[in-house]
Amino acid sequence: MRHLLHINGLDGPLLQQFGCDCGRCRAPERAANTSASLISLDGDGQAVHHLLFDVGLGVMDSLNASPYLRGAAARLDGIALTHWHPDHVAELNRLCVSHYNNRRRRGQDTGRVPLHCRAGTLAWLKREQGYVVRVHVEPHVFDECEPPGARLRPLPLSLPGVQVTPISVSHYTADERPDDSAEMVYCCAAFVIETARTKAVLLWDMDSENEWLVAPQTAEQSATVAFLADADLLFIDTSFWHRRAHRTTHPSFENVLRYARPLRPRRTLLMHLSGHPDGPGNPGYGWMNAAWTAAASAAWAEAGLSGTVAAPDLGEMFEM
Repeated sequence: MRHLLHINGLDGPLLQQFGCDCGRCRAPERAANTSASLISLDGDGQAVHHLLFDVGLGVMDSLNASPYLRGAAARLDGIALTHWHPDHVAELNRLCVSHYNNRRRRGQDTGRVPLHCRAGTLAWLKREQGYVVRVHVEPHVFDECEPPGARLRPLPLSLPGVQVTPISVSHYTADERPDDSAEMVYCCAAFVIETARTKAVLLWDMDSENEWLVAPQTAEQSATVAFLADADLLFIDTSFWHRRAHRTTHPSFENVLRYARPLRPRRTLLMHLSGHPDGPGNPGYGWMNAAWTAAASAAWAEAGLSGTVAAPDLGEMFEM
């Protein structure tokens, strides 16, 4: 069986911003929020399994454009959510309802789609998208509230030779209870995808204070860093260029430089791109993917880091 990781989107929450004149916002190319699909193919090149990671704005268009999921070949065997923010769940209803309707028209099973997420994310979905939770998905909660750096139990997939393991990360604007109480819950997860030949780490949407990645404080965190290390593919949150002195909702590229040293990825792919927080005239502001790749590669070499770094293209596929 052949496995592919298809990039459905790599842009931050606002995509092309209303009223912005920067190069990224004025570009004619389609944009989509950060998302990827693990597509498994049989010997004839037909999709036999599709696990979707996040479903923000523009993701449905990306799925419709995939050569392996077009028309009657479309399938959805599971959804894994990093967290509940709109740029990761905005098209959940559209996806689930269209999937249900298409299968019903074709006389296929219209059972619920397995949905894998943390308990806090499910609580938010019940409040914000209650209809989808009640009717279209079958929730599989893989934790309660383990702290950042915890390795959680693998997803219960019926996919031989593939293991997907969630990792707890902090993302402070997501780490809130939906009942407006002051209690914090860890709602966000990264994912490690392992096949017989490839390890890919989806380390997107986390805040800038996941310091356990560079300075583990517990034996569990040290073990998790070792588990994340030496990945063939590291897809990592890179919302802007300069690291701030204060906590930010996303890491900068300067954070990524620090994370890459202990993680030693062979290929690093920059996700959740925006650059707007840096402001006009600063590195990262309004950059297209080619500019991100060129500047990041130069900084990578100057820092003496191993492997390569680039911003992937929308629709790009990676062999797993």
